[in-house]
Amino acid sequence: MNARSWAIGVILATVLASTGCVLCCTKGYEKTLNHGPDLDLPVQCRNEVHVFMMHGLTPTTDCGLNALRMKLGDAGFAKVGMGELCHGGWVKSEIDCIRRTDPDARFVLLGYDLGAATAVSLSRDLTAKGVPVEAVVLLDPMGCLAEPCGSRTLLITSGTCAASVPHSSRVVVGNASHFGLPAHPTTVAMITDLLNDIAAQNCEPPLEVTPDSSAPGTIARRAPNQQPGGEWGFLSDRGPVRAIGTRVSTRPVPSAPAASGAVVQKP
Repeated sequence: MNARSWAIGVILATVLASTGCVLCCTKGYEKTLNHGPDLDLPVQCRNEVHVFMMHGLTPTTDCGLNALRMKLGDAGFAKVGMGELCHGGWVKSEIDCIRRTDPDARFVLLGYDLGAATAVSLSRDLTAKGVPVEAVVLLDPMGCLAEPCGSRTLLITSGTCAASVPHSSRVVVGNASHFGLPAHPTTVAMITDLLNDIAAQNCEPPLEVTPDSSAPGTIARRAPNQQPGGEWGFLSDRGPVRAIGTRVSTRPVPSAPAASGAVVQKP
């Protein structure tokens, strides 16, 4: 077997061995639940931001995309999914499903090395379909065309990968290696600031009012985007975690008991 065949075999083995990644980050949800009250932005605003991270061919390490996903959970962003190069179609499908149930959802795409090319391609395709992509984050991008993707682009590089990718802003993390770039503190801080900026746009926390017994006919309504079972209802057990490319049935989320005192009312 010649060197080229060995190289092709290694690439295919890497991709196939990594296809078990899931979109739902349960541990990230747990950390968001524990740290939610300490954050500035209301949970309803942060939960409108959906991040889809595309892995490349770099082997998974303790400082890779999964570590970045956990750190974003610490920062209050639980809706972070991760896929591989072959999952672009499923990411489109997930975004379509989310938009049907939540028209106010905002999407951020992130690509790492060759995954950057997939993220840029997805951004172009979604923009062409009229689906707004708030931002694209590229980590040490490889294989990208020298054409803009139509979205705000944050390029973060360790300096080890030269790429002439059109971008809105560029950050060089000089003391990071390519393998340690995703979870480097500078990388996490830049991405967290970006997500906070997106979440803060048109953020309207629910208005809490005291019911007026002298005003008959007033109907108390749940605030927009508030989940059944309280603001953390989306963390309820929904059965098995769904991997990209599979469909499983889910159990209904139990309703929260009726609250007394202050209620949320639409203006």
